[in-house]
Amino acid sequence: MNRKIYFYVFILLFSGILAGCAKKNFFVGDMISGFTNIEVRDGTAGTMVSLDKEQSEELYNYIKKMEFRKDKGNGEVTGWRYALDFMADGKVIDTIMIQDESTIKYRDYFYKTDDLTIDLDYMASLCQYVFKAVVIDNNKGLLVKPDVDSNEFRSSDKISVGTNSTIIYDEDKKKVDLSEIQIGDSIKITYNGLILESYPAQIAADYINILESNLLIDGYITIIDDIYKDDSGLNSDINMIALNLYETKILSEADKEILLIKLFDMYGLEVKESTFDQLVKEGLINKDELYFPKGILINISNSEYNEDKKTLKFDIEKWRSGLGAIGYKGKAKYDGEKWIITKENMWIS
Repeated sequence: MNRKIYFYVFILLFSGILAGCAKKNFFVGDMISGFTNIEVRDGTAGTMVSLDKEQSEELYNYIKKMEFRKDKGNGEVTGWRYALDFMADGKVIDTIMIQDESTIKYRDYFYKTDDLTIDLDYMASLCQYVFKAVVIDNNKGLLVKPDVDSNEFRSSDKISVGTNSTIIYDEDKKKVDLSEIQIGDSIKITYNGLILESYPAQIAADYINILESNLLIDGYITIIDDIYKDDSGLNSDINMIALNLYETKILSEADKEILLIKLFDMYGLEVKESTFDQLVKEGLINKDELYFPKGILINISNSEYNEDKKTLKFDIEKWRSGLGAIGYKGKAKYDGEKWIITKENMWIS
């Protein structure tokens, strides 16, 4: 009788051991909780992105219902596509390694899913970096100035953007060519997070979205070009245009830089920001004779810009000498296609 009892006990224990060794299903939602956010590491690119709360919840909801079964994985496998680090108080509390579309590694065990596959394109999108920038050159490639609040600006104030395989969208979200991107445009750049430490820094863009054209810069280009062409005799034999924009508070330093670049492209002349006194100090203006031998000075002041009405009020003058100058008080309005200038109080000396 005792032997039978021992036998039954042995069978029960052995069955329990077998049950313990059986492959159990695994749900991320059953195992991982209490995290504040998720950090995603790209095993191929070597980059890492810290997701915000909303993105973390979206990713968690995506994977938590996936059912995985324990698999006889190769313990020597070290490669992985993506790593999901579940964070709390700035520390990693758990990690899931995504090996491929159907395999993950969790706490030294491999698991597979049979019913659903992991969307690797979705995982790749989480590892992409996005920042806003202003285009400052488009002649020999695309050169941008990142938004001053971006991490990219902390790396470099100028970034050369590779566009060999870039998909570009205009303001209406239609695919367009690189030629549609103009100097002064505000754009959004999506890339993989890799920045080459050079100057300018270098990245390769996956996507570029054109957000808006800089109408204000276009307005200034219009009024400067208008007075440049007016009384063209004052431009005889010049090789420089000096702009006095120091009283113009509505242009940022980036706007001014773009403005100078655009004017150089238009006229092929040296263009610099300067004042009468600075030009005298540099020996470019003869103060005694009141003459600028090789250039003209364009002064713009009293500027007011109404962004809603798309109007620009200003005072402008072009000066070559004491007896060679013109100016007026003006107003420019954008009609949806171009800036239209109206003038009053014109004068000539």
